[in-house]
Amino acid sequence: MVRRRNALVEANLPLARAVVARFSPRPPLPHEDLMQVASLGLIRAVEAFDPSRAVSFSSFAVPYIRGALLHELRDRQPMVRIPRPLWELRQQSARLQEERRGRGLPALDQSSLAARLGCTPERLLEIEDLRAAARPRSLDAPLERGPAGSDAGDAGVLLDRLADPRSLVGDLPEPDGVDPRAAERVWFRQQMAALDPMRRQLLEGRLRLGCTWVELGRQLGIHPRMAQRRCDATLHELKLAAERWQATRWQATRDGAEIT
Repeated sequence: MVRRRNALVEANLPLARAVVARFSPRPPLPHEDLMQVASLGLIRAVEAFDPSRAVSFSSFAVPYIRGALLHELRDRQPMVRIPRPLWELRQQSARLQEERRGRGLPALDQSSLAARLGCTPERLLEIEDLRAAARPRSLDAPLERGPAGSDAGDAGVLLDRLADPRSLVGDLPEPDGVDPRAAERVWFRQQMAALDPMRRQLLEGRLRLGCTWVELGRQLGIHPRMAQRRCDATLHELKLAAERWQATRWQATRDGAEIT
């Protein structure tokens, strides 16, 4: 059975090459990488093909191959897309500065660079802000440490500051020895421990390690699309559970205040 599958895959590799060739003349990945992804899609098509159906194998396989390529390219795209006009302006800025460095000239300052490009300095600052926003950052990344001896040095990780009102309005006084996020972290660890191993690995691989859906699919032996759907469903369930838990805490606090 495996030999027949491998023989069918090898016989249809030209079909995978033809699908890869239909992509843009300047593909975002090397041709060898695209061929590997296309071959995986071809293998899945061979395994799913039913000869009893009145359809040719090529017509059946092309959507599998093209889908695998599109999923791989989508997984490699940045989570925040920079608008094309700003992206082109950024490219022009980089080329201009590189040309000056190649000629042994100093780099232009912000105002001079904006004048050469025919835009405002504020526009260039907007490009830099978008570049920073497009770079993903791990939720486990440590926060910047403050001056020696300050409380900011023990700020923890980025996850501790998300949805924390103090991250928006500054540090509010807390009773000595009280950690306002301790209960939330304990609840989250309990929820993660209660998940089945596959869903826990999906969340950790996607959110902590930054794996693509293709990589997670290979690790778990499932289709990348299925990996994405299960991860999204798990996150949705956790979100609903967190909202219920927060509502319960708020109601308990309110009831206690009314009794007092």
